[in-house]
Amino acid sequence: MAVEITLEQVQELLDSMGFEAPDFIIESFITIANGIDDCLDASNYPESTARLIKLYAVVLMLSSADVRKTTSEHAPSGASRSYQYFDDGRKQLANLLSNLDTSGCTDSLPINRSQNLVQFDVFRS
Repeated sequence: MAVEITLEQVQELLDSMGFEAPDFIIESFITIANGIDDCLDASNYPESTARLIKLYAVVLMLSSADVRKTTSEHAPSGASRSYQYFDDGRKQLANLLSNLDTSGCTDSLPINRSQNLVQFDVFRS
């Protein structure tokens, strides 16, 4: 039983985070996220977990597509606008998605997963 997510749900989540994205881009990423329905069903995730997995996956895909929030605006013609991009909350959301999606259903989605590099140097004297 595939869990459907809606444009309104994604917009509500983005709004609660203070971010915005065009509807046509959100709809395209929802379509891409729907491609993991078979995996979600086969993994027997509860409906609520499958919904969160798809919502978080869409938001993370959007974060690679210039999702931003306006942090300040000025006007009467010293016009200015400042933005904050999604990088600040991306790591936490990616970790949450990883913890929810224990079967790796989202691994095939175009989510930019940051790689932490650890380097060990061994010196012999």
